[in-house]
Amino acid sequence: MPSRKNHLLVFAAVLALALGFQPLSADEPTLYEYVLTDLNGKETTLDAYKGKILVLEFFATWCPPCRKDLPQIAALQENYPPEKITFLAVSADGATDTVRSLAGFIRETGLKIPVLVGGGIFVDKYAGVDKRGGREIVLPQTYVFDGAGEMSLRLVGEHKSKAKSLTETLEQLMKASAS
Repeated sequence: MPSRKNHLLVFAAVLALALGFQPLSADEPTLYEYVLTDLNGKETTLDAYKGKILVLEFFATWCPPCRKDLPQIAALQENYPPEKITFLAVSADGATDTVRSLAGFIRETGLKIPVLVGGGIFVDKYAGVDKRGGREIVLPQTYVFDGAGEMSLRLVGEHKSKAKSLTETLEQLMKASAS
């Protein structure tokens, strides 16, 4: 006869699945294994950035706050050595038909950091936010990953103090990697 403890464990597992909690899959790619596309249509991964602090700024050409946010965040790259910290812009346009607008957007905003197009799974994983009834993409989003690929900071949407929060996190990571 099953014990009460077993019933509670089964109930907890069913509840977790119903609420959308998913166990980590051994097949789920790491940050460095997701396939993205460069502006020439060539597939690439973030593997070349292993060991570096990585700042990913998710944006889309159709996102008004991104037009303001992205150039400000990208300008911070000038404050850091690129061999230690790399800023990348990741377009969520790959999941829509607006990807053809990307070249004009980059020219218009004067971006000087690399731009990659995120595939649907990558964009959903990192720019998706759970909402009632499913997931939705919320932009802009800024992530900072340490040299081991562990997330150190996630900023969702517009923030007046985004540059300050980002700078503080990057300085802490730089100090930690120097020691």
